[in-house]
Amino acid sequence: MNGDPIYLEAQANDLALFLASLNIEAPPDDPSLPDDYIVTKINPEASSFLQAHDNSAVLLWYRIQGKPLPVTIVCLKGSSPYSFCHSILLLDSYAGETWMVPLLRDAVQKFFGNDEVLLLGKLNPSWENAPLKDHLDCRIFWNAKPDITVVTELFLHKFGKVLEIPLFPSVYNYNNPYDQNLLEAALDDLDGCENILLLGTGAGLEAVCVALKYGIPVDAVDINPVAVANTIAASRRTGTDHLVTAWTSDGFKQVEKMYDAILFEAPVATTKSHLQDPNRYDFEGRLLREVLGSLPGHLKAGGRMYLMSLPDIATFLPTSGLQSKVLRIFEAEGSLAIHKIWSE
Repeated sequence: MNGDPIYLEAQANDLALFLASLNIEAPPDDPSLPDDYIVTKINPEASSFLQAHDNSAVLLWYRIQGKPLPVTIVCLKGSSPYSFCHSILLLDSYAGETWMVPLLRDAVQKFFGNDEVLLLGKLNPSWENAPLKDHLDCRIFWNAKPDITVVTELFLHKFGKVLEIPLFPSVYNYNNPYDQNLLEAALDDLDGCENILLLGTGAGLEAVCVALKYGIPVDAVDINPVAVANTIAASRRTGTDHLVTAWTSDGFKQVEKMYDAILFEAPVATTKSHLQDPNRYDFEGRLLREVLGSLPGHLKAGGRMYLMSLPDIATFLPTSGLQSKVLRIFEAEGSLAIHKIWSE
């Protein structure tokens, strides 16, 4: 683990940011209470982003000297028998408090040393008799180095090293799994832009890279509040937080400005819905059709969108108002392409 005090402080700030993105409030401090465990439920929407079974997840706290400290998120995943999932690396965010970490680790080990049925019942009574098949660590990577070439080359040029950024649960699972990246096709073509929008910000790498390379304001939105939090954390780590502004939006619904360029790694249009995965599944291309239909109202004169989606997007384009061309086409989980789209 990186022992640099700057990183340790960043991890503590990232933890607060992550919990805030899930709308989790800490139990009140109470010095009169003994050290003990506290279990709080996580709201169903946030639990769905964690892909929790029945949209049910909990946060285990441990109270030390009256102060509740979050130590692990727990949920069940899959169908019966379930995977027991936890994020014990919340503990890494306390690495700067050397006296505290052993106490918290001992407390967690003691709690998870309970009989399985008793353990499940303490976390959530509805889980008490749930059959389990395995245990999974749904990790938070507090210090993860990007390995996408266009990102690493830019980081090396700007910082002399590849900086580490956090990857929160429900974000890294949706990172681009393809052998092409939208930045590779678009980054060098953004010269002269004054402001840029990232639709579907994910881990925030595209936003921080554009801000680093050009020093211009970058807006970043995502339907997933955890992805927005990850973008804010990434901008803090890279010193671009004065340029990157991130907030939650379903497509353009919470976007009012016009831009020189918009980057959009669209969820692929599917014939099925998956409510726990709004980042990847776009039922019958609803979001893609809405975004392309509204695009002229968000592009300045001469503006353009760089879109990663299906090779043939003709059925999703409005009947008039936009032109498009394919920049690259490649195979991944299926055929995909990077398009450049502009107003006629």
